[in-house]
Formats: sequence, structure tokens, C-alpha cells
Amino acid sequence: MDEPSTSSDLCKKLSYSIHSYSSYLPTYVPENILHDNQEDQSSRWSSMSNSPPQYLILKLQNTSIVKYITFGKYERPHVCNLKRFKVYGGLGEDTKIELLYSGLSNNSDLETFNLRHTLDNSSMIPVRYIRLEPLESWGSNFNYSLWYVELHGIDDSHIISSEITRFYQLREKTLIRLCLKHFRQNHYDLAANILLQSSHITLEHPFLSQLYDTIVIQGNYEKAETSMDQAINDGFLEGFMKSQSFKPIWNLVKEHDNPGKKRPCMRGGHQMCIDSADGIIYLLGGWDGHKDLSDLWCFTIATRSWRCISINVEEHGGPSPRSCHKICIDTERKQIFVLGRFYEVQSFIGDYPQSDFYVYDIEQNQWTLICTDTNMMGGPKLLFDHQMVMDSISSTIYVFGGRVVASNRCSSDETHKNNPDFSGFYKYHVPTNTWTCILPDTFHEIKVQDGLLTHNPQTVASRGGHSILLHSKMRRIYIFGGQRQRWAQKCPEFLWYDIETGVTQSMPMPITVDKPPMGYTQRATIDMDHDEIYVLSSLSKDKDRRENKVQNAFWVYFIKQNKWICIYKNHNSDEQYWNRMQHLEPCPRFAYQLVYDQKNKTHYLFGGNPGRPDAQNLRLDDFWELKVYRCTYTELSSQCKLLIRKFKFQEIKKKDKVAAMQFLQTSVSELIDHSDIEQTREFQETAALLFKDDNQTGDFSEQIHKWRSSLFDKLCDFFPNSMVQPKESLVDLIPL
Repeated sequence: MDEPSTSSDLCKKLSYSIHSYSSYLPTYVPENILHDNQEDQSSRWSSMSNSPPQYLILKLQNTSIVKYITFGKYERPHVCNLKRFKVYGGLGEDTKIELLYSGLSNNSDLETFNLRHTLDNSSMIPVRYIRLEPLESWGSNFNYSLWYVELHGIDDSHIISSEITRFYQLREKTLIRLCLKHFRQNHYDLAANILLQSSHITLEHPFLSQLYDTIVIQGNYEKAETSMDQAINDGFLEGFMKSQSFKPIWNLVKEHDNPGKKRPCMRGGHQMCIDSADGIIYLLGGWDGHKDLSDLWCFTIATRSWRCISINVEEHGGPSPRSCHKICIDTERKQIFVLGRFYEVQSFIGDYPQSDFYVYDIEQNQWTLICTDTNMMGGPKLLFDHQMVMDSISSTIYVFGGRVVASNRCSSDETHKNNPDFSGFYKYHVPTNTWTCILPDTFHEIKVQDGLLTHNPQTVASRGGHSILLHSKMRRIYIFGGQRQRWAQKCPEFLWYDIETGVTQSMPMPITVDKPPMGYTQRATIDMDHDEIYVLSSLSKDKDRRENKVQNAFWVYFIKQNKWICIYKNHNSDEQYWNRMQHLEPCPRFAYQLVYDQKNKTHYLFGGNPGRPDAQNLRLDDFWELKVYRCTYTELSSQCKLLIRKFKFQEIKKKDKVAAMQFLQTSVSELIDHSDIEQTREFQETAALLFKDDNQTGDFSEQIHKWRSSLFDKLCDFFPNSMVQPKESLVDLIPL
């Protein structure tokens, strides 16, 4: 949502005091959170128990717009760190406006979170009191602890005064709208009309007021159907369409025009990229279970055929056989860039292995060695399990993370040997052949001085096996998932980097099951038309985790709504099951590749390692396409009409059961997909109502009014919140 324009220079650290608390243990007093003493285990607030509600209430020195909250921690992971918590705020100490629901990583890093600070109408939330409410600690049954809390925001008196006025105006408007809703629902028409005229406040969008009159007052169900079709055509239900359930459909790719059956062999650790405009997928190298490969293939989507461009690109001036490398494509200039490879520590003696960098000109079918060692050019050392993307607009490649090959071999420090280097964040400008380090890895920016750990806030914790995605329209790079060795604990799971401003922002993931699993086996893609990120997770190769060993799942992240949904899960681990499913759905695996055809909205998956302990050298060569089916406008129209006709059936049934049966067999039945088990079951349950004794008592017209009002409320669910009456009920706000 948009927020009022305020200078970022006004955002500063805010002073506060401890106002009240639920409990505390001796020495672990609430005032400890005012000081960041990371090395002192006793410098914290600790609740006396973990029985809810436990809380701290902070009182700001001045009423402010609080935009960020930072949590400090102990110098090592601690069982009392908060795995889940909520933050509330408002002008009064009893205000329960939820500003944040998240959790802390169990490490020593400072963590900063964005707080909700705007309302639906884009006015800001003035806050004098902050309530911190722990919900769960990392150690089961341990008390809650907070080491340090820092607040940042705006306390400029002129801005705050204006926002307090807007806040009270919004509260008054919301109260009047709740009253209008209550009066209309209970037939207090005179009171509703007087309140409307005197307040000049509307309850809802005029279209919905007209729909209410059509359904509840007139009982004109046919016109209601026409109105819902009009709402679809006018774009009122666009938001609902985007949030509808997805249905993933897997299919083995049927290859044509391939008489010699020429196609890529079994492999893992290979690389793929796609040119959606030309409809071509490129595949380079990989590991077949015995050796690295150096072949280059292309798959033409239109003809459904593979073609081997070169069985050995090294013979034509290209890179040597390799796996765990990365490639990216410049679709404007028709070039493919290749960087990195896995290198066995035992296989080199003497000189440190170099990071060669290649480009392949698709139209000229020509390889060029850009440089023999990117590290000598100011770029990364030789690395693997990194990620890179090409920004064709600026002709710039971005490379993030990955493990530096054999760096532990080159260090005499025992700690460093067990914790090998991870590469930082780099960019390469193609026209000028220039490398730049955007952000170094956090490991190199942590310094210990006088017993205190200091952090450079402009660093990013690196990782391997992650995903990075470029949204060229928003000019952002999204970094997702990956893992690092134990000493680093959890890296920020999800963050973005703004290409234009250079700002890096962490995006807190929900501390619930409603998020993709982290690890080496996820693959992510992005759709810039829908502003959605897709994540496919598969077989876990993290031996330290007992859970989620097999976890085929497909997730969608809505960028604008900051929301995750899982649209597909199959955690079946039975080998016989997957043998039966081999032509219906890809089995769990790692070291596979996934690309997304932006033009045709189709994913393509090839190969990988199934992780079978009885066949450790086995690799896969199956080729799948994944289409995500969405609700169409025609189906949405039918969904609305079916809902309307079910309510009309209820009303007819009250008057004439024979007519109701005929209506059910014709008008309702024609909208039912009788091949769908769930729809058929609901239809049968509706039909069973014909034989139910209604035992009607009271005013029949009042019952009709409640039915019609209920239908109107259900139809409102299709519309955005900005158009509809308040969801809340005035009665629910009355304490008894």
C-alpha cells in the first residue's frame, strides 16, 4: 500500500521506558533490554514462566510512527530465544493493533523487522505504547527471554499531530460504518438513513449497495447473477481471481521429430536456461554418476525436439567438463554465460584452482573465454552452488553466494578449515568487462573487539544451494533459501536487493508451517506478469534433519500481498509408489534443474539425483512440464451463479417443494461438474434438504431476510476489502 510521503532522514532511534510487564525472574529484569550487552548472558528480561500471556509493554518518550524493531541476542544460540512472538502498538497501553507476527532465528545476529505502520487508507499508525508478546521459545518448555530491543521511527511533532488527527477520524468513520452495517442487518432502516444523511459516510462501494438492494430488498436472483457478471467484466473481482486456488498439472514432455532418440543422458548438477521469446531451452554439462559432462543441448518447445549443439564444447573453445556450475542467458543479445564448477579438493596440487569465465554466442555458435580467473579481475574466486542472473536492461550479471572451492585447503586456521569460505555478492558489467563486489559475505565483516561482536549492517549472510531471481520490471533481485554450516546458524531466509538504490531488505518468513522448507533442494522461478515467485522443493539431502526427508511440494509467493500458499504436496516416500507414478509425476530428487517459460506460463524440469542409497551413482534423465491451472472468468461466473441459485433454492423450498426439486434438477444441476466428487457430494447434500422437516417458527419474512443477507455477505467475499462493508460486527465489540 502507499504511505504518506515522509523524509527517510526523519526516521531515527526512538527512546522508550519499561511501562509494565507480566513477570520476571530475579536479576533478569525488564530494564535489561535497554542495553545491548551481547556477551552477558544475564543481561536480558526473562519471564517467570512460559504460560501465556507473558508480555512487556514499552512506553515511548514521544508518540511516534514506529517503522522498525531490532532485536539483539546473546553471543551464542540460546534456548530462550523467541521462536514466535507478536508485537502490538497504539496510543493506549491496552491497544491491540497487531504490528508484527514473526520469530527470531536462533543465532547471535541482530535482527530487524518492518513493523506495520500504515492503515488501509494509507494513514499511519501513531504509537505511544508497544506490547511485546512472546508465544514460543526455541527450547521446548523454556521461559521467554529478550536481550535487547531497539525501535526506529518518526517522532516529528508536526507529522505526528497530523497523523493522530487522521487516526481518530478513521476510527470515527469505522465506528459509523459498523453502526450502519448493524442497522441495515436488523431492519433499523430509519436509523440507518438518518446516520447516512448526517455523517455523509458511505458503508460500501455504490455497486455493492445496488447489489444489496437487488438481493435483500427485491429478492431478484436473476438480476443478481447479471450483476456478478458485470462485476467480473468491470474488474472488481480481479484480486479474488489472483488469490484463487491453483492446481498444478505434471506431464512427461512428449518429444517429437526425434527418430534417432537423441536426447541428453542421465545427469545431475547440470544447468539449464530458457529463451522464452524464441521458445528454446538450453542445457549444459552435469555429472552422470561417473564423470563430468561438457555437452550442450537445446530443446525447441514448438517442435518438442532435442538437438545436440556440441557433444564436447571444450573442443570448440568452451568450458571444460563440469557440474554445479551456473549459466545465465542474455535474451536480448543471445548470449549464454558460464561461471564456476565443482572441484575435488584432492584433485589439485600446488596452485589454487582458477575461476574461468565463458560466454557462448548462440547466433554465431561461438565460445569465448572472457578471462581465466575472475578473482584477478575483482570478481569471485572459483565457486560452486552459487547463483547468478542476467539483467539484460543494464547488460549486467549478478552473482550471489556459493562455496569457494577448496578455500579450507589454503588456510592454516583450523576453525576456517571446518568453516570454508562462502562467496559474497558480485556484479559483472558485460560492455566494460568489469567486476564489482556489491556486498561481502557477513563472515568477513564480523569483528571481535574488547569482547564485543560488531556487525556491518551492509552485509549479507552468504549461503549455498539457494535461489536468486530477477524481477526486471521492479528492478529487484530476490534471494531465497539455501544453507550454511552450523556455526552461522540460520541465514536470513528471504531478502531482496534493489538494483537502482543498492538497498538490501530482509523479508521475515512466517514461523509456521505455511512456508517452503529451506535447504539445497528447492528451485525457484518468477513470473513478472503476475508478480509471483514459485518454489519447488524436493528430496532433502541434509542428513541432520529427520523430518521432511521426502517433500515434493510446490509453493507460490505473492510479492504484493507478502503471502505464501502451498498448492501441491506429496510426502510419499515409498519406492514402489514412485515406480507406479513414474509417468504421472516426478519422483523426489536433488541436483535437478527447473526453468520457467514466461511466455507460455510453463515450468520445465530435467534430471537430477533421486538419492537412492542402493544406487548412489544413479542419475535421472526424465523431462517434465508443469502447468499451474488457474480459475477462469467463466468458472468464476459459474461459481457465483451456483451460490446464488443454492440460496434461491432454499427460498423456493419454503414455498413449494415440487418447484424446488425441478429448480434443483435444472438450474442448479447444470452448473455442477458431476465428474467432480466434491461438487457431486455438495449437490447431493443440497438435494437432501428437500426431505428435511424445516420446523419453521416465527416470522417467515424474517427468515428470508437472513438468507438473503447471508447470500449478500458471501458474495462480498469476492470483492476487495476497500469496496465492502466492515467484516467486523458491532455486537462482537461489546464487552459483557
